[in-house]
Formats: sequence, C-alpha cells, structure tokens
Amino acid sequence: MTSQLAAHGDGDLALLHERVARARRSIVAIRAGVLVTTGWVALGNGVVVTSRRGLRYATEVALTFEDGRSMAGRVIVADVGRDVALVAPGEPPGVAALAVRAPAEPRLGERVAVLSCLPGQSLRLAVARVCHVARKVDGQLPAFELDVAAPLGAPVLDPEGRVLGVVAAPSGVGGELPGHSVVLPAGAFQPMLASADRPLGELRDRAPVYRCPACEEPFDIESDRCLGCGRLLPHAFAPSPALAGVERVIRQGLSALGIIANRARVGPRAWRIAQRPFPAAETATQVDVEIDEAGRLLTLRAPVVGLPAANHEPFYRFLLTMNDQTTGEFRVSITGDEVSVSCVASLEGFSDHDAALLIDGLVQMADEYRRTLAETFEAAPRFESGSR
Repeated sequence: MTSQLAAHGDGDLALLHERVARARRSIVAIRAGVLVTTGWVALGNGVVVTSRRGLRYATEVALTFEDGRSMAGRVIVADVGRDVALVAPGEPPGVAALAVRAPAEPRLGERVAVLSCLPGQSLRLAVARVCHVARKVDGQLPAFELDVAAPLGAPVLDPEGRVLGVVAAPSGVGGELPGHSVVLPAGAFQPMLASADRPLGELRDRAPVYRCPACEEPFDIESDRCLGCGRLLPHAFAPSPALAGVERVIRQGLSALGIIANRARVGPRAWRIAQRPFPAAETATQVDVEIDEAGRLLTLRAPVVGLPAANHEPFYRFLLTMNDQTTGEFRVSITGDEVSVSCVASLEGFSDHDAALLIDGLVQMADEYRRTLAETFEAAPRFESGSR
C-alpha cells in the first residue's frame, strides 16, 4: 500500500489534511479470497471494523496496513442485518484506533471525509456531505447517506477526524441513489465493539455467529433459508431480483440432488457442485452451473480428462466422432490441456426436475467418457477443473 493520496470531491483537502494524515495509518485493506474491501482499526487491540457484505462469508482474511505490513486476520463477529463485521488481526498491529464521535448521529449537510484502500492500491480520500438522514426506527440511530460513491467498509470521518460510521448496506434501508453511499452510524455497532475489547488471545478462536435479519436467530451460512422464520437468507453473492425465478429453479434442482445451493454458490449466477455418477463411486465429478445475464440460458460444464502424452491426432478424431454420434445434447470440447463435457439449455419452461436430470445426465456422461478415454488413449482422468 503506497502513501499517496488521491483526492476526490469538491472539498478543500487542506482543511482535512492534518486529520487525514493521522487517521490514514488506521485504514486497512482487506482481502478475502478473490474479494477485496476496506476496514479500519477501531480498538486498541487492533480489531478492525468493515462491511460484512464486503467480506461475504469468509472467516480467514488478509490485512494490509498503510505502512505495507501484511498479516492474517479472522472474522470474529458478523451482523448480517446491520452489515458490519469485526476482524481480529493475527497479532497487535501497533496502530492507534480511530476515535468515534459520541453521539454519532450525523447532521444534514455536514461535511465528512471517507478514507478507503484496496489491496495494492493507494489510499483514497473522498470529501462528501451528508445528503439524507433516515427516520429513526424504534429509537435506533438512523442510517444516513452521502453524496459520493464509496467502497463498503470505509470509515466516514467528521472534520475532527472522528468516526461517524462505516459505509455499509444494512437490511431494510432503501437503495442509495447512483453515486451515493449508505452509512451505518457508529452507535449502531458500539455494543459489538465493546464485546471485542479484550486481549486478542481471547478472540482468535471465536467463530462468527450470523443472525437472520428478520428474526435475529442464528443461521448456518450453508443454508438457503432461516430455520426460525423461513426467510431466504442473504448470500455471499447477492442475486439479481430479475433472475429470482430461474434461480429458484436451480436452487430446487440442486436440492433434489441433495445439494444445498448456498453451499455450492460461487458467483452471482454460478454454482459449483461435486456429484458422483452412482452412490458407491469413489470420486465425484465437478460440475459448473451458470445462468447467463439475461436468465435465458443454463450452461453446465464438467472436466473429463487431460490431453494424452501421445497419439494426439487419433485422440482428436475420436472426440469429433463422439460429438457426431453419441453425445446428444452434450458436447465434448478442449480448453487448454483439458477435455470437458458441457451443454447449454434454454431456461424457458425449464423446471427444477429438468435441472436435476440434466446435471445427473452430464455427470453420467462425464464418467463414461472419462473411463473410455483413459482406457483407449491413457488420458489422465480429471475430476476437478485444472487438477493433475
């Protein structure tokens, strides 16, 4: 992480320079697998606040501080409804915690600063104003809105450098306008911080508890619905409302195969499952399931074998013959050094039963072709894409 500041917005950076220079050391870049987001040190023990949605449901993360140091971190608290998570670093980072303004309720028109940093990028400063304050509900501090777009997990600071809140996506808050951001006030997660204000050794073994936004009951992140109230749970990859119908078909089709969709989901429109061709099979075939952006086509793909060391020409001719004679709706193809079997199906009039049958048929065919190609051409079987 470099020390360069990139200024955005219509504010005078000079008015905030001193406060920002002090606060910047507490900004943390967070990586959770392929996901990246921002957080900030909120306690003297080094505990970091960020957006739960920015991390999805990761437990182990990597933290990078302003001075370039990196260390492992672990999610210890997560609030799905308020969209906030706490991360305990692997060791005390020796960074001062940002002060929180009390009370943290914002004022309409108040000028604020948003600090953020993603792994490998420069620290960024956005100067903004509070443009909307939501109505209080049950006496709770309201969420508020800024007139700039900011990354999830970024802290929002007042002119004194004190934290007003964190950029988040809390449940029940209307979607922000284009170019705007929703902020969860610091007072809304102060009790969470108080529970984490203890030695790191007491926090590192904690497993985060996720609670349903509707009924507050704990839920298993690998479940599709809350067992308490039946609500469809928020997932690591937020589904598109326009695709709700076809996603339901896939979810129910996977359920018919004994697979929980949340466990298998790897993208906004993609699932990856491991399915055996028959119950006693020693190894399961990986199947990638994907819906196109329009929600009209379903694509399935499963690895079969790697390319053989010799006899390439007869091998390719054999594959062409297979596509001509025996594959039906499935097709055999080569990507890089891997042979796979795939199919594309229209989702118009498609049912969950159709989805289950298609996946099962693909697995059966991948198993049959894998054995045939391994025996005939000594091609190494592949059960996961890219495996050796």
